[in-house]
Amino acid sequence: MKKPTLSQKDEILFSKLRRATVDSIWSVLNDLGLPDLFVNQLICVNPDLKMVGRAVTLRYLPFRKDLAQGKLAEVAYTLNKSVADQARPGDVLVIDAGGDTGGGCLGDLIFARLLARGVAGLVCDGAVRDLSITKDMGAPIYTRGMHAAGYARVLMAVDRDLPVKIGGVTVAPGDILVGDLQGFMVIPPHLAEEVARRALMLDHEETFQRQRIQEDLTIPLSKAYPMDEKMRAQYEEWKKEHPLEP
Repeated sequence: MKKPTLSQKDEILFSKLRRATVDSIWSVLNDLGLPDLFVNQLICVNPDLKMVGRAVTLRYLPFRKDLAQGKLAEVAYTLNKSVADQARPGDVLVIDAGGDTGGGCLGDLIFARLLARGVAGLVCDGAVRDLSITKDMGAPIYTRGMHAAGYARVLMAVDRDLPVKIGGVTVAPGDILVGDLQGFMVIPPHLAEEVARRALMLDHEETFQRQRIQEDLTIPLSKAYPMDEKMRAQYEEWKKEHPLEP
């Protein structure tokens, strides 16, 4: 069976966001009045991997036997599997377990199916299992903790595709997530194109600023950061030989 692939539109957008730094993305969102969309309370398991994808959400609550064996019986133990079976290329599975690390929300087998479906990463405000295996499966993982036991001893799955709380930040289905070793940004989808464009511009400017700050110690930082008119003019000249990548 042929592995699913990203749409061309998402491929272009995600490629731009993959080149942008998380810090510049934060600066752009801050300018747009959204300064509190950075999550840094989870462990970044694979700090060398950049995460870019679209949020799919799954929520767990503390285990209650009467509910898990009653009206939630159809989802309490299996919802994570059905989410994995229905995952799409570029998805990031975002699990709200309320910070409970007493049992792993998923392990290597479910993660293997997610990756086969083209998922771009995993965010878990709870615990994951089988980390000795999943950490080497080639995808970004952000988690509150790790646990050898399954989640059913302390948690039950209750719903999906609703806004969730991760590390103090609300993540809605369809939000764009961009992460590195520091943590990850949550980008409202209607702002993603603008954020990508402006973040890349900011990174380009800062490449020039870093170069000038390191090369010429006579330049006061107050004139280089932010750039004064003279340095801005120098940047415009430099840009002609170092154009911003589309």
